[in-house]
Amino acid sequence: GQGLRQGLPARKREGISFSRPSPFPLSYKPPLHHATGISPIYFLFNVTYRIINISPVEYGVKKPYVISSLWRIMMKTIRNHPYVSLLLFTLVLYLAGNQLLAVTDTAESNYALTAKEMVLSGNWISPQIYGRFWYDKPIFYYWELALSFTLFGFNEMAARLPAALLGSASVLFTYWFARRVYGEKIGWLAAIILASSVECWVLSKAVITDSTLFLFMSAAIAFFYLGYAENRTYYFLCYVSAALAVLTKGPIGILLPGLACFLFLLYKKDLKEMMHVHLLSGLLLFILIAGAWYGTMCYLHGNDFLLNFIGVHNVLRATVSEHPSHNKWYFYLIVYFAGFAPWSFFIPFSLYKRWKEKKLDLRSAHDATQLLLIYGFVVFLFFQLVATKYTTYTFPALFSFSILTALLYKKQDFRIEKAGLACGLVYTVLAVTVAPSIMLNHSGKEIGEALAHMDTTHKTIAFLDDYRTSAVFYSGKTIYRAEPEEKMASMKPGGLSWNAKNVMPFISEEKLLHDPNVLLITRNHSTSPFLVTYNEAEKADRISIPGQYTLWVR
Repeated sequence: GQGLRQGLPARKREGISFSRPSPFPLSYKPPLHHATGISPIYFLFNVTYRIINISPVEYGVKKPYVISSLWRIMMKTIRNHPYVSLLLFTLVLYLAGNQLLAVTDTAESNYALTAKEMVLSGNWISPQIYGRFWYDKPIFYYWELALSFTLFGFNEMAARLPAALLGSASVLFTYWFARRVYGEKIGWLAAIILASSVECWVLSKAVITDSTLFLFMSAAIAFFYLGYAENRTYYFLCYVSAALAVLTKGPIGILLPGLACFLFLLYKKDLKEMMHVHLLSGLLLFILIAGAWYGTMCYLHGNDFLLNFIGVHNVLRATVSEHPSHNKWYFYLIVYFAGFAPWSFFIPFSLYKRWKEKKLDLRSAHDATQLLLIYGFVVFLFFQLVATKYTTYTFPALFSFSILTALLYKKQDFRIEKAGLACGLVYTVLAVTVAPSIMLNHSGKEIGEALAHMDTTHKTIAFLDDYRTSAVFYSGKTIYRAEPEEKMASMKPGGLSWNAKNVMPFISEEKLLHDPNVLLITRNHSTSPFLVTYNEAEKADRISIPGQYTLWVR
């Protein structure tokens, strides 16, 4: 109540007045929420009350002025409770429509099916898919997914919940760090910029590791700076964060933050600080956290784990492109402009303008600004040099870019707030209208759900065209990948090659011709020569299901 009355004389002089006094007396103290320290109901009521009790008609105020004043009143109230506001905003933004978004192929379905099999098998140490051990990624994100599936079942909302929660946590952490270093205003703007960027929104709804990795790598950089600038005890939190990042996606979790921090000390000509970063005790803490799982996997699976996880998914990925079509020098420039939109499109001109005004000087910048710049460029340059290029690899750099953009536009807070809210509204509409059909087209959900309701006892189920792991996730049934027998030998996993990803069960087309109990899945209007041969050998019944696929049963 007291907050509602502050500033009333000034607002009356501007021609705006509250139509009736606040229902809360000055002495009113709302019941406190045990975690946030305020009542969420009171918070929401406060914002609503302050908006609806301004009367533009009664006081003759022009409509544009009223809208601007309404906005400022709402934002002032929201900013009085920043953590609650950001949490509510991001949870709505990252959870809205998730139950409508099918698990897509191939990345999302691999994670979802692996976590599902972990839950069903009871083995929470060794990731497995199609009943085989799977060394694509470390364990931490699988634990998040498996826990979500255990609590909420095997569905889209549960699959997307970990990314949404970690995305919200990343925004809150960005606010906390930027506010601590630069002040409340920069923290607030940085959080809005990050939360409303396209890539952060997409990856906070995706069934992949990146929102988790973002949080832990950002924390490693932030805690290193706080250890350097404030209290060296923070260095231990840097090691803990790096260990969790390594448990999420492997060696880059410590390599990139560590390289950025070393280059920062080198730039500052302060390498003697390496004597104070608790290197021995910090590395021991790192090994205790990250090494516990890695050591267990080496003990249980030996060379098979080392060959596939270290050899294939780290060394091979860095030296041999998994996606040759992405090997363009401008690939990550496109990713930057698309992923950091809408903010990315305004930054080049603003930087050019400040350069013309001779206001860009790294040497006189804040220490934290220097570290963030170095970290952002290290992430981009490292992945530019790596052979395999992927759209999500440079996402961790947005921690730096969000804070630096807030510094660049610190005098434009009113516009950034409005743009952030507008982006949130657009994203939410897209999530419940456009995105569901797009993601369904990249998923085998329809065929999976159809199979789940069919009696396929003694049937051999096989995909003829493009294999859909998501169909296995939704159906819970064994589905083979049909290929010509002479081609299968060259596709089997083994050695240091991308065949390591071919872990789904295979069956030869020749064997299917002689199997009397086959359920064959093809794309609608498939022109495969084998389908003609298959029907000529023995006429199969055709079952059309909604979507992209046809079932052939005999």
